[in-house]
Amino acid sequence: MVDAFATYTDLGSRLNRTFTSDEQTWVTTLLADASTYLRSLVQQQIYPQSVVTYTDYPQQGRVDLPQYPVVSVTSVQRDGVDVYYKYRPGYLYCIRDDDPVDIAYTFGFADAPDLCVSFACILVSSALLTLEAGIGLTAGGLSSVALDDFKAAWADAGASSGMVLPEEQEELFCRQFGRGSTSVVGPYL
Repeated sequence: MVDAFATYTDLGSRLNRTFTSDEQTWVTTLLADASTYLRSLVQQQIYPQSVVTYTDYPQQGRVDLPQYPVVSVTSVQRDGVDVYYKYRPGYLYCIRDDDPVDIAYTFGFADAPDLCVSFACILVSSALLTLEAGIGLTAGGLSSVALDDFKAAWADAGASSGMVLPEEQEELFCRQFGRGSTSVVGPYL
């Protein structure tokens, strides 16, 4: 299972609720789903921190690192020999010729950022209402629920189905954690 940004304890403290042991597994799965959705918005891992080595081909002496934010670049090598490079947030440059290089680097946050935790909890919290009412996971856009003679109404005819953030929050999340963000994790080289 993918690492969730939040835990059932995080959600429980926000909802002033204690989840049973059966609910803990369920909520953990929902938080992982919400975290996957948030990562898909920015197409970045964000958390947890990861160390990777991969091969890339410089374009005019430059290599854009595929995951961000970058904590450190451990090595850049070609055929086992160190290659000279300079680092700028998110990319390497001054690499001679366009032959492939092996790049080892660390990216991501060691702890899930507060905004990631909050948004994962918000997504699951909004899903819990419809799930616990037996309506289902894809009942987005719910505007009201009546208890007597059960009635549910959707403000947008369900166009916001599933776990989704409002557009403004999606834009905020993308600005904060997207490829062009200004998030800083570790010491830049």
